[in-house]
Amino acid sequence: MKFVKIITLLMTFCVMAFGNMDRINALGGNPGFWPEDDANVSAFPAMVNNLDMVQVNGAGSNAGVSNSSGSATVIWGEGTTWGFGFDGASDTDQNDWLNLMWGNGTYGTTFSLGSSSLEVGDVKTSTFGLGVGFGMNMDFGEIGVNFSTGSSDDGTEADQPSTMGLAFNLRRAQDVWLFDNMLVGFSMDNEATGDEIDNDMGLSVDLFTALPVGDGVSATFAMGFGYHSNTMNDGMEGSEDVSNSIITLPAVNLGVEAEVTDWAHVRFGLNHAYVLAGSLG
Repeated sequence: MKFVKIITLLMTFCVMAFGNMDRINALGGNPGFWPEDDANVSAFPAMVNNLDMVQVNGAGSNAGVSNSSGSATVIWGEGTTWGFGFDGASDTDQNDWLNLMWGNGTYGTTFSLGSSSLEVGDVKTSTFGLGVGFGMNMDFGEIGVNFSTGSSDDGTEADQPSTMGLAFNLRRAQDVWLFDNMLVGFSMDNEATGDEIDNDMGLSVDLFTALPVGDGVSATFAMGFGYHSNTMNDGMEGSEDVSNSIITLPAVNLGVEAEVTDWAHVRFGLNHAYVLAGSLG
């Protein structure tokens, strides 16, 4: 059996994390291990009920263009919570049309709608995308379900591409060995253009816990299992599916955050995984 060691190291110093994922990326990249962070809204939409915030990321001009190249999130409310997202990074085709969040104290939902139109010569390509998320807190833990679909049309008789995605997330208190929380994630993503396909499936099961550290310092340690598979076919006559899969065990994440001053933090993230098994065919 062949073991392959994968190590990723991420560090930031004195970072003011306005962006939704800036802090999480510095701590290892998985918001599920940091339940209090607003980046969890995408995986667990019910978290919108816990937030009142205005957050800006990457604000500024884009090569002289007046539109902002950054993004912003606004969430507020008592009893009923509303949230709005704005992404100026796509200002060339305005495909980020509408991003909404809503919560009633028990449930939370997210809704996104996008479209774009780009004309190059005689070819005009339009795209459409839709995303819906639902989450709630239950006796056995937090759940989140997300569905997305998209399509593109260039006006020709050629086969047009389409995408569809589905994801499920569960987080709950679970005492196992050294850990006291469990995070489960499952996702499927399918892309198709006529007979051409590209399908992905992923499953992860992680245990995590907060580590005892000093004042002004927080740390989380996680260990788990991961599985990913991909199937591709170029759609040409006589072509066969090409499939590959990978199993990681253990997959380890360590994130440490230390408060230096009121405005400066040190953040450290380490991902360390063994590829236990893999196949290609």
